[in-house]
Amino acid sequence: MASATIQPVAAVAPVDDRTLPVARRIVDQVMRRVAPALDGTTVDHVRAEVDGVSVHADWVRATSATDRPGAILYVHGGGFVAGSARGYRGVASRLSMATRMPVFVVDYRLAPEHPSPAAQNDVAAAYRWLLHQGYEPDRIIVSGDSAGGFLAADFVVANARGGAPAPAGMVLFSPMADLGLGLAGAAVGRSRDAFLSHALSVKAVRHFTVDPVELCIEPGCALPPTLIQYGGAEFFAADAVELADRLRAAGAHCDLQVWPDQTHVFQMMPALVPEAHIALRAVGRYTDAILAAAEAAAS
Repeated sequence: MASATIQPVAAVAPVDDRTLPVARRIVDQVMRRVAPALDGTTVDHVRAEVDGVSVHADWVRATSATDRPGAILYVHGGGFVAGSARGYRGVASRLSMATRMPVFVVDYRLAPEHPSPAAQNDVAAAYRWLLHQGYEPDRIIVSGDSAGGFLAADFVVANARGGAPAPAGMVLFSPMADLGLGLAGAAVGRSRDAFLSHALSVKAVRHFTVDPVELCIEPGCALPPTLIQYGGAEFFAADAVELADRLRAAGAHCDLQVWPDQTHVFQMMPALVPEAHIALRAVGRYTDAILAAAEAAAS
C-alpha cells in the first residue's frame, strides 16, 4: 500500500517555497511517530560558531548514557532537503540507549535554500566544535542515515584526505554513495522499497547539487573502522555495498550487515519494524568494540 501511494505522490509533487515547509513538517511528524523519544531522554540545544560557521545541534541523552568519554556525531537523513534534529530526537535517544553515549545531532542547513557545500561545512564545523569541547577524535563516532550517511562518510573521507586524526569509527545506515544515482538507478524495477523511488531521489539531489558526485576514496587514507547496515529490499542497497567495497579497497575495515526484506533506513522506524531494535543493539556492540580497541591502543 505504501509503495502504491507514497512513491507516486512524491514523484510528481513540486519542491518549491509553497510545498517545502509543509513537506518538512510532515517528515518531522512522521519521524516522531515511528521513532518516539524514550522516556527520560534529555535534550540540550547548542548554538555556537566555529571558524565563522554556525553550529546548530542538539545533545540527546538516553537514561543509559554514562560518563563514558565519547560522543556520537549524528547526521540525519531527509534527501538533503528535509529532516531536523528535532524530528530525529527519538532516533537519537534510541541510539544513545544502545551505545550508552550522548548523541550530537547536527541541524545542518538544507537545500534548496542552502545547496552544497553548506551541509558539508556544517558537519565539519560540528565535528570541530566537539574537538574544541575536549572530545578526542578517537572517542567520537560519526554516524548518519541515507543522505546523512553520505554527508557523514564524505566528511570522514575529507578529514582523512587532509591528514587530520580520524574519528574512532563510522556507523552508517543505508548510506547514499553515488549522487549521480547510477548504482541505485540500475536497480529500478527490482527494488521493493516502499518509500523511495528514482524520480524522488533525482529531485532531491538536483536541489542539493548541480554536480552529482560519488564518494571517491583514495588508497592509504587513514579511515576508521566502519559499520554499514542496509535493507535487502531498499533502493540504495547497491550504494551500501559499493561504499563498503571502496572503504575496504582503501584499506579500511568495514562490516557490512544486510537485513533481508527490509526497506530503506528501517532502523529509523522502531515503532513499526521490530528488526530496528535488533539492528541498534548490533550498533551498540560495534561501538563498544571499537571504543574498547581505541582505549587499549591509548593505554
